[in-house]
Amino acid sequence: MFIFRNFRYRSILYNEILKYILIISLLLGPSFLISDTSPELAVPGQPETAKLFILDASGSMNEYLGIYQKVHLAKKYVRHYVDKLPEETEVGFIAYGNRLPGCQSSRLYQPLEKGNRPGFQNKLFGLTPSGATPLAESIRIAGDYIVRRKSPTDLILVTDGIESCYGNPEKELQVLQQKGINFKMHIFGLGLKPEEKRVMQSLAKTGNGKYYNVGEDSDFFLAMEDLLKQEPLPKRIEPEQEKRKPKIRIIGIEKNQTDSEENFYRVKFVFENSDSDNQCVLLNLKRKSSSSSKIQNWNPQRASEPERVERTEQICFQTRKGEGEFQIYAPAHLPLNLELELWDTKSIPSPVDKSGEKNLTD
Repeated sequence: MFIFRNFRYRSILYNEILKYILIISLLLGPSFLISDTSPELAVPGQPETAKLFILDASGSMNEYLGIYQKVHLAKKYVRHYVDKLPEETEVGFIAYGNRLPGCQSSRLYQPLEKGNRPGFQNKLFGLTPSGATPLAESIRIAGDYIVRRKSPTDLILVTDGIESCYGNPEKELQVLQQKGINFKMHIFGLGLKPEEKRVMQSLAKTGNGKYYNVGEDSDFFLAMEDLLKQEPLPKRIEPEQEKRKPKIRIIGIEKNQTDSEENFYRVKFVFENSDSDNQCVLLNLKRKSSSSSKIQNWNPQRASEPERVERTEQICFQTRKGEGEFQIYAPAHLPLNLELELWDTKSIPSPVDKSGEKNLTD
């Protein structure tokens, strides 16, 4: 009798233990049942392509390209490019020159990081041009930095000159390729001479990247936008852009006829730009277009068809959002439109948004 009860007790205890083991295994998940050392179980997602800039901060970047210094254009459009990238994209930059003389001036100023856009911009806008152009050394430093990384990396060189330190940039790119590093190298050439342009085109081809020739402000904008289009970024969806709230809007136009020749107008507007507390609103008084065809605008933040602008006026503010009013006189019988632009004037003046055209005289 004792033997039977003891056997029954052990059987019940064994079943309870199995039950607890089963419950614990379900709670812990598959990793408890199967070793996670099997590579087939890990299914990594597609890695983001990191963006490592190589920025020219040599002395010649103090020179002007059009009405802007080259260094200011470089800072402006590098920031524009980085701002369009998803937050999860790692960005960083190497610079050469930047107050340092000689040919050993290349430094990693901002390591590749996700989300640290304020830190990136602070270091970017702190660059002060001085020194030579050690392109080969910069490519070598970039390669040494990304060689330990498993994710692909785009090197983006912004420069106004070719190698000036007796190095061989093309050879350095070939060394990186022989090491099996997953990278591309794109180049923005600022105001290069024809022979310099050919050298840089060859260098970009060796780096499996694209070369962009920048002769003025609008070239830089279009080049950066083209490079952004090469990215399969879910963030760049046109319907989302259409739904966004404009940063500058016309909310009313009041017309008073002063005499048979002239009218007086009050143009009321509101604006909001969270990125700056120094901005100006520009009014463009324009002739009506005689053509029904839509001409593509070179800069979507600027007024379309600037050749139709008859007069401009501006009001400046030291606030992130607000409202204002233009008071203007205009000929009563001249068919006119108007369009407002919002400009960020905190550092280098740059267009932010536009209101779209409104009929003034009908």
